[in-house]
Amino acid sequence: AEASTHQPDFSGESLRLRTDPASGDAEEAGGFPPLGCFRERWQRGEPVVVENLHRRLKRKWGPHGFLQRFGAEQVQMVDCRDGKSVHWLTLAHFFSGYLLPWTRALCPDTFRRMMLKLKDWPPDQDFRSKMPEYFDDLMQALPYPQYTRRDGVLNLAKYFPRQCVPPDLGPKMYNAFGQHAAWRGMDPNTAKGGHTNLHCDISDAVNVLVDVGRSEGADSDDDADEAALHDEDLGCLREQHGAIWDIYRWEDTDAILSLLHKVARERDVEITSNPIHDQLFYLDAALRRRLRDQYGVRGWRIVQRCGDAIFLPAGCPHQVRNLSSCVKVALDFVSPENAHRCVQLTDEFAKLPRGHHLSEDKLQVKTMLLHAMAHITEALLPEVADPDSSAGQPPSHDARDPRQPTEERAPLCSSV
Repeated sequence: AEASTHQPDFSGESLRLRTDPASGDAEEAGGFPPLGCFRERWQRGEPVVVENLHRRLKRKWGPHGFLQRFGAEQVQMVDCRDGKSVHWLTLAHFFSGYLLPWTRALCPDTFRRMMLKLKDWPPDQDFRSKMPEYFDDLMQALPYPQYTRRDGVLNLAKYFPRQCVPPDLGPKMYNAFGQHAAWRGMDPNTAKGGHTNLHCDISDAVNVLVDVGRSEGADSDDDADEAALHDEDLGCLREQHGAIWDIYRWEDTDAILSLLHKVARERDVEITSNPIHDQLFYLDAALRRRLRDQYGVRGWRIVQRCGDAIFLPAGCPHQVRNLSSCVKVALDFVSPENAHRCVQLTDEFAKLPRGHHLSEDKLQVKTMLLHAMAHITEALLPEVADPDSSAGQPPSHDARDPRQPTEERAPLCSSV
């Protein structure tokens, strides 16, 4: 009842959890706001921003360290202007454009500098195996390890059976160029300016901005919209560095979908399934205004600065635009508070057309939940054992750890 009657504060700065220096709670929470403050908002399904993680990171997360070790590695990137894949460049090409915007590669079709995004890197290797020192550095810096660690007691992924192939929950790196002025894609009548179109994730996630690059020289393109440098919510964008996030409540998804279907008809855009899951649109100022005026839907609009960790509940529609070139690292987790959303999204994704990039059940949340419940049940059963049984004797039920391989439980991975 509390979640349904609570009226959220949609000012972007309201998302930031700040530590009271006079309180001893911050010291108990490792220098971060206490877990209770986080959970109070998390239980309402609201995103949370925790600041200053860069002060806890011990390694340099800028491009130089990655260039030296992985610069020759050929990587799959996306040109955010048109969404096309770019597969002929190396990591060195990307970070050269990151450090020196005027050296960015030109699109072979339009001869404009590409707005490259390197996402889900490394794509086919565990982050911990490829860069163990960076993995350890990130995990020791993240707040609320009960949720974010692979073995966190409030991360339901902990209970995934060991005999099955686990879902890849990261971490992964998300690196992209940026510029302050809005820029245009293939459609010259639409100011895009977005690096990640509106979409939602099937699991909870935490996204940390670990390095902010230069943006000088990136706004000189002939398609840059200098008039859009003033934002009605954020003020002068020239003075901001990082990435703009627009985050909407899970409960407002249907209203957003209604608007996007209208926009698709107006722009003659074909929708084959779900415009949010297909990531078809970036909500610019005009569309955000329509959403607010016609549907009464507002979202949180905030600039993620270096060191900011954004905790994003599963299912919340969101979009991102880089004002600066950014290195971000993100990992997924499944919290008890949002497990029901994960299940609903799993069912939605299963109805998408065959071959859709989301149609496969990669999270396997139902398997997680089943084994989590088995773990809880076996933990509680000794307390309700037969009172006539001898003290100290083991209970008669099978008290084996549900994560250990057993002949009876093995089929759960394929049958759920």
